[in-house]
Amino acid sequence: MNIIAIITPLILVALLGFICTKSRWLSREQLNTLSKFTFSISIPAFLFYQMAKADLSSQVSPQLFAAFYFPVLTCYLIAWLINYYRYKLNKKTEQSSYKNSAASAVFALSASYSNTIIVGLPVLLAAMGEQVIGIVFLIVTFHSALLFALTAVLAAKNANKDKDKNKFLYWFSFIKHTLNNPFIISILSGLLVNVLGLSLPVFLQESLALIGQPAIALALFILGGTLAFYHVHQALAFISIACVSKLILLPSLVFLTTHYVFNFPPLISTVLIILSACPTGVNAYPVANSISKP
Repeated sequence: MNIIAIITPLILVALLGFICTKSRWLSREQLNTLSKFTFSISIPAFLFYQMAKADLSSQVSPQLFAAFYFPVLTCYLIAWLINYYRYKLNKKTEQSSYKNSAASAVFALSASYSNTIIVGLPVLLAAMGEQVIGIVFLIVTFHSALLFALTAVLAAKNANKDKDKNKFLYWFSFIKHTLNNPFIISILSGLLVNVLGLSLPVFLQESLALIGQPAIALALFILGGTLAFYHVHQALAFISIACVSKLILLPSLVFLTTHYVFNFPPLISTVLIILSACPTGVNAYPVANSISKP
């Protein structure tokens, strides 16, 4: 099965969502309602069920995490330094060290955080089938928690004693967002069921499978639909840097670690490279919003 045959149906589903919202056949309120069901019920049900029954016994290894997260953290650091020192060297920008650190952390997140569930998972399932689910979920389990926590730390690190309240609000926003994230909750819950060797009742398995069945298609449809409401007006230089880091540098580094450092088999290498090559995850937006407006 070639790449065009794999990607075309996914693009068509997203394009349909874009057309439906752009033509106003589907209003923003209706799209939001559909999004609420998809991201709060359907996808979490899919993630929980798949994680609960995934075979993780032969896939857990420190090398797997190192091959993916070392490049991710490298890109994060590079993007943070670029943003931080560009602001610092720009004499026209009257920005405190505190605000600069927060803005740089948000920029670094956008340049390294992958949309592993809404984009990566559908592509991998279409290309390789359910054999990739265990590897994907092992990466996704720590993906948001690691990068969101790092962003929160760097955003608050230059706050002085008079801004202890801001520190508290940042950490409160981060913890609240993490605990309220249905993706993280469903994956961790499924992981717990998997590790404990619990067997779900048949009626519950069938219900979860039924609810989760349209999850991927709905996610792609909504992804296309939301593009109709976003417009790029400024900061093209920063956007270009973030795109190069996220879409070129990160997958290139993951390719090096998987092929030349750890010499993984083709299946694992392909999964990690595709996950790293996904565009920035949508969950980065609420995190960035909570940091910029604590």
